[in-house]
Amino acid sequence: MNIGVLVNVEKDEGLKYTKILLDSINKNGAKYIVCEKTAKRLGFKGNSYSEVELVEMSDIIVCLGGDGSFLKAARMILEKDVPIVGINLGNLGFLADVDKNEIDIAVKKLVNNDYSIEKRMLLETEIIRNNNVIAKDTALNDVVVSRGALSRILHLRTYVDDNFMDMFPGDGLIISTPTGSTAYTLSAGGPIVQPDAGLIIITPICPHLLYSRSYIATKDKVVKIIVDEDCDHNAMVTVDGQVGYEIRGGDLIITKESTKSIKMIKINKRHFLEVLRRKIYDRGEKMRRNEV
Repeated sequence: MNIGVLVNVEKDEGLKYTKILLDSINKNGAKYIVCEKTAKRLGFKGNSYSEVELVEMSDIIVCLGGDGSFLKAARMILEKDVPIVGINLGNLGFLADVDKNEIDIAVKKLVNNDYSIEKRMLLETEIIRNNNVIAKDTALNDVVVSRGALSRILHLRTYVDDNFMDMFPGDGLIISTPTGSTAYTLSAGGPIVQPDAGLIIITPICPHLLYSRSYIATKDKVVKIIVDEDCDHNAMVTVDGQVGYEIRGGDLIITKESTKSIKMIKINKRHFLEVLRRKIYDRGEKMRRNEV
């Protein structure tokens, strides 16, 4: 078994946990593959691989870092359809299934095929200007339409399956998968959704509407957002917090379920509600301790 290892070196000081992971992979009879940047930091000599080559050669991808690192890695494997598991070196980490103190246990389970796979839905989005597609992208968490640097209200005319929903004045809109319901959508007051549900969540960001709430649609719906043509300042479409595209008045953003999905390896048997309760409670307790 070839296990590709992608590391956020800024999260793993001295590559402490990376070394533990690589030693465990060796000890359990599998082969690890690291990219040239990681190999250089570890002082490895010999064959070095680009991240693209690493993905192509791997049967499983292990990502060390936080949720941002996981999202970056997930974008890299879309075409390969290889399963991925995260080791959480960040703070909250809803996407990473493995705690940094459980690395050896996790590797044993990977090598022995003692795990399950959850398929998570993705969103695909297009930005259309003057009837031409100027950008396409795919999201595991969310597609965010938001105002630029200036504090001006953004007006977004929003449709679901060509049915007019509302004109949303405010800082923007989040179109989220169930996986992304514990990310930006949560902080914007959106609902928490079971991650394997087939839903699309539309949540306004700081809306200038007293009655405005999140809207939940089935996954077969198509969400269309038109930027108000009178918009004379920069706005952005951001995909998974990883890539941004500038938009302007009159642009159309179409978002729907992707034909692709992500295979997320689940090693722990903990239910989503248990994970949710533990992570949010633990974070709250940690913040309270820091205030003392």
